[in-house]
Amino acid sequence: MKALIIFLLLTTTAYAQEPATPNNFHEHSGVMKGAVPGFAKKPVYFDSRAAEEQLRYLHKKKRVKLIISLDHCEDVDKVINKLNEQNLDIDLLHICRKIRRSGKQYTRNIELFKEIAMYIGNVKFFIHCRYGAHRAVTALTGAWVEKQKLSFKEAFERTGGNKRHFRSKGQKALLNQARKYAKQIEKSK
Repeated sequence: MKALIIFLLLTTTAYAQEPATPNNFHEHSGVMKGAVPGFAKKPVYFDSRAAEEQLRYLHKKKRVKLIISLDHCEDVDKVINKLNEQNLDIDLLHICRKIRRSGKQYTRNIELFKEIAMYIGNVKFFIHCRYGAHRAVTALTGAWVEKQKLSFKEAFERTGGNKRHFRSKGQKALLNQARKYAKQIEKSK
């Protein structure tokens, strides 16, 4: 009986604590990026309960109004719909987008950079991919380049990017699209 009481106290305390931000969370000027809310790397899974807590945190504490999903779109959509239906004070908007690693998709990715750039300064938003380290960083880097005509280095720093995270050929190719776009912007100044 004593063990049950201790267990209940510990779990109740854990749930009463303020929810944490998603993994790989970074914020700059009302723009936030990170991993899928409710995603854990080891073991790999999606926890809708944790996602709900993290989305509540983003909405209530960070005043996020828009979630941009680059991965786990359907999972996040279900949680957001549930939150919006159950809570009159939560009104999250959710959009799903893709960013492609292939160089053939460069033009489509530039359109994504431009779309995200339109949100910067107009709405507080959270953009995520699975880990919050590659696709979200690349998309935001391109968006900062578009929005404020920053150099690649400046834009990458604003996203909280880490070059050591870009190890695979595909990850490097993706980041190089943001780098290429920054050079194009630089030439057109």
